[in-house]
Amino acid sequence: MADPAGPDVFSRARFRLALLFAGIVIILVVASSVITYLNVRSDLQTAARGAFTSGETEQEFVTRSLGTFRWRLLAVDGVVILVVGIGGLLYARSTLRPIRDNVAAQKRFIADASHELRTPLTIMKTDFQVALRDPLLAEEAGPVLRSGLEEVDRMTGMVEDLLTLSRIDAHQEQLADERFDLAALARETAQKLAGVAAARGVTIRAGGADTAPAAGDERHTQRALANVVKNALEHSLPGGAVEVQAVAAVGTSSVTVTDHGEGIAPGALEHIFDRFYRADPARSQEHGGSGLGLAIARWALRRMGGDLVADSTVGSGTSMTLTLPTPRS
Repeated sequence: MADPAGPDVFSRARFRLALLFAGIVIILVVASSVITYLNVRSDLQTAARGAFTSGETEQEFVTRSLGTFRWRLLAVDGVVILVVGIGGLLYARSTLRPIRDNVAAQKRFIADASHELRTPLTIMKTDFQVALRDPLLAEEAGPVLRSGLEEVDRMTGMVEDLLTLSRIDAHQEQLADERFDLAALARETAQKLAGVAAARGVTIRAGGADTAPAAGDERHTQRALANVVKNALEHSLPGGAVEVQAVAAVGTSSVTVTDHGEGIAPGALEHIFDRFYRADPARSQEHGGSGLGLAIARWALRRMGGDLVADSTVGSGTSMTLTLPTPRS
């Protein structure tokens, strides 16, 4: 059975709205034409009677009649444009109100559901950790417990992304103005993710500038950098390497994360920073991606006066560069 809320409903609604708006425009056009015709006929009859009684020449009669007609037509057109403009605004507002209310309800649901999921996920994580401390359980069910703990961590990350997204939409996500070393943060992030890289058979190499002073929110920057590095690891082939290079320049500091994986197709590259976009749904589902990490990262960096850009060649790999301004002296 077809879904009553599926695409067909929207297609029918779009068709009905188009017909309704077209009908309104047709009615206004016909009405304006009738009014114009009646006015012109009345003006011509009056002008003709005046011409015959005053001895007006044919050219003078035509000139005066066209002038009167022009002003009448401009007046009618002005009224029609005003009515169409106001009617279109009211029509658009009434049409978009249910959509706006639905989007607002969806955002509230995401925020509420994310808040509600935090507590059970925390309890599950604690239970897994406690179970792993028991030698007997760790020996008998260690792989299952560790796998469950990994899934809980992934779900927790997705919940945090959804909560951040809801705060961004509500203009409640605050960013600190701090001074920190972006190069040190890059090395620290690479070190923290070395275990993840080793599990995938990938090597992380951190290098570049020893120091790279930056201004912004250190927590959000670390989160963005970790997300970029994780993406690079997920798209690297076993035996490959991910390079994390810090650069200090005049006015800016940056970190470029490069992998040598399969690369991203040009059609997908322009969408990787869109919310919920996943260039490879199967791979993202395998690694628990929410499709929000890069969108949140770019939002935060741009709010801090920096940026996050990507460059990729299919078959050669992808580079992502995270840039921040240097502190004001």
